[in-house]
Amino acid sequence: MKTLFLTNKLRTKLEKPLSFALLGKKKEVSQKLAGFLKKKKQGKIITVGDYCSSCLPSNVKIFDGRINRNKKVALQGFSLSCFNPPASIDKGVWKILKQAIKKEANVFIEGEEDLLVLPCIILAQPKDLIIYGLPKKGICVIEVSEQIKKIIEKILAEFKTEKYKKIVVGGTFDRLHNGHRYLLSMAKHYGKKLIIGLCSDKMVKKRKQDWQKIQSYVQREKTIKSYLKRIKLSHSITKLENVLGPAAENADTEAILLTEDTLKNGLKINKIRREKRLKELDYIVLPYFLDCHNKKISSRNRRN
Repeated sequence: MKTLFLTNKLRTKLEKPLSFALLGKKKEVSQKLAGFLKKKKQGKIITVGDYCSSCLPSNVKIFDGRINRNKKVALQGFSLSCFNPPASIDKGVWKILKQAIKKEANVFIEGEEDLLVLPCIILAQPKDLIIYGLPKKGICVIEVSEQIKKIIEKILAEFKTEKYKKIVVGGTFDRLHNGHRYLLSMAKHYGKKLIIGLCSDKMVKKRKQDWQKIQSYVQREKTIKSYLKRIKLSHSITKLENVLGPAAENADTEAILLTEDTLKNGLKINKIRREKRLKELDYIVLPYFLDCHNKKISSRNRRN
């Protein structure tokens, strides 16, 4: 089994519930599920996500310690753990999930658990239930059957199975901190080569209120090169004079690393690429790197 990477086309498809939904507020959803469970004879119940795993009854709980990607929550007890970055299904998760379902053990995911609904359906037995959250709407309940397994197998076959040849990221990268290092190191998981659009001094002065405190372009470029050399990631750095940069025009770039803050730029970049008849970039939206107080680590805080 190879690591699988999510494409924009699949992202849109998977936004729709995979089976029937129970909608409403927390208490209402719990009551609806309780009524459903009374009527159905089911096998094991597997919950995927922190909300479902903490609020609903289940034999196996799979969670990453976050709700809505960037809000940390208290961890539940677990005996198994594995690595699974956002927008992917790491090849190593299959063995752990199979073990968890067989032994009815909880699993902590270092990264993001959303897409693990898919391997859970493949690995579970007929009549088992997979339950996952629909943000701000309710939950989706999937009764495992041979029919749903075949549907999921077809979906899995649509995932990208190789790393992106070129992946792009843009930013100021002032006072390179753990959040930056996380972003750059994750690029190695997704791509063979990283293209960095680094804000010029002119752009910094135009867009940042505290621009006088920001390191020079030369300093920032030197620090980034040193770190990427250390993690052995092939790369090139382009000076940015606007938010679009090489991402909007490089025909051979395949994906873009984003956060919630920069997603709007990614949407704008893909709009321009469509106008230029270039292939859209796949979005990879990473969570914020949080400090011990659950606050986003930022260059602005470090400057202050």
